[in-house]
Amino acid sequence: MVHQKLNELRPYVTGIRFVKDLPVVDLILREGWSIFESETITYKPSATNPNYFMVFPKNPTGSIDSILEQVDEIIKVNIEREKKLILLKAKIEELKVLFTNKSLTELERLKFSIENINEPTLEDLNSQPPKVISNRKIKNGLELPPTKKEKEEV
Repeated sequence: MVHQKLNELRPYVTGIRFVKDLPVVDLILREGWSIFESETITYKPSATNPNYFMVFPKNPTGSIDSILEQVDEIIKVNIEREKKLILLKAKIEELKVLFTNKSLTELERLKFSIENINEPTLEDLNSQPPKVISNRKIKNGLELPPTKKEKEEV
């Protein structure tokens, strides 16, 4: 079972060892990947290789299984981030083509449809009113377009 798990984590997990009875998993991540702790697992970066980490339990009685679960989660999170970035870049290119070829009137009617995601409700929105910064409304980190009334006032 451990052999199968190690094969799934290759090429990122390069070894398992014990240092003073503490289980340690050697992990090499890709450039730009993030590593994070859990409540029970921590890590120490290498002084010479910025992508190499020693992952081990915070408690000396921690198990190899819990370390491997954390390492698996780190790998999955980073792979998902990479895939999202690739998808984002592809969607940006699609939008660039649209914004080059369509008129402003057509683009103002542009809507996004996301399958299998429920329509947002008022409960989903942040309950705080949008911040106004020099007559610009910012909500959830995004600048909102002016309302029809605001456009008429200008």
